[in-house]
Amino acid sequence: MKYYSVYVRVDLDEPLEMPPLRNSTKPWYSVGYFQTFFCTEKSKDKAKMLVCDYFKSQKEKPNSYKLTFERIAWMRWITKREQIAFGLTADLTEEMFSKRDQIGIWYAGDKEHFVSGEDYAVTMLEEYNENL
Repeated sequence: MKYYSVYVRVDLDEPLEMPPLRNSTKPWYSVGYFQTFFCTEKSKDKAKMLVCDYFKSQKEKPNSYKLTFERIAWMRWITKREQIAFGLTADLTEEMFSKRDQIGIWYAGDKEHFVSGEDYAVTMLEEYNENL
């Protein structure tokens, strides 16, 4: 068995309304998100299929998004949880890590939502005009 880190981009067919962020009163619209998974399988292709199956089981409308696999990496010689970079995976518990020798996904990170380029540009322009 091998341990894999799988980083996916999920593009949503319809923007998702998100609650206002700090210092804001307006909601914003996510057009997609990135998510990290750690899993155990025999090959990259099988690891990729694990993540595809995860999304099929999690989504109400399985065809309402597009998955892009940004990175699938073999994590060689991982024996301690501390060996994994903790930037985005600070919530990886020892219990989750202990399941790494079983086939399957043992960590699904938080969704990192993003906006469209157009929405980003409009927001930057609005902030610029407010600061004039």
